[in-house]
Amino acid sequence: MNIVYWVILCFFSASIPWALIIGYLSTNQDIRSVGDKNPGGTNTLKLAGIKLGLLAIFLDIFKSFLPIYLALNYGVDSWSLVLISVSAIIGSIFSPFLKFRGGKSLSVSCGIWMAISSGIIGPIICIMMAFSHLIQKVHIWTIIFGWIGILLWVILFSPNLEIILLWIINFLLVMYKHKSELRQRIIFRDWILRSKV
Repeated sequence: MNIVYWVILCFFSASIPWALIIGYLSTNQDIRSVGDKNPGGTNTLKLAGIKLGLLAIFLDIFKSFLPIYLALNYGVDSWSLVLISVSAIIGSIFSPFLKFRGGKSLSVSCGIWMAISSGIIGPIICIMMAFSHLIQKVHIWTIIFGWIGILLWVILFSPNLEIILLWIINFLLVMYKHKSELRQRIIFRDWILRSKV
């Protein structure tokens, strides 16, 4: 399949706002009215409950995982992988179905890296984010810890220029969507502070 077709497929697949659709069909409400106003699975969870919230998160991950997985099995080269992965991220952030005001691309990014790593990165992200949540309270730093986990996998198992470049582009785009939170300093949990005394 021509690389242009993969780019188009990944862009439009990742741009489908499953979390918003599930939230609206189940509650007749816009999930962007709660939480951080983002059309993502976390707000579906808050509005529609844990089962539908987890379904929304799964579909938001799967909508990038599937086309990237298929492209890899088709045999796309590393530079093409970068291009189609970035197109999925952009499709999520600037969704044409949401007047180009999409989500923060966390689930889509997770799906991309799970496809690239054959699923290995999923548990790594969970462990790093759980560790971050255990020691500190600030959401953006939990996200950054997850990205450090992805970077560790890249360095250890796929340290080539193309994949490192993809990580950098993906990280910068996600941080752009979280720019309002980047001013927040890390706040350690009380048990950490007590242990320092």
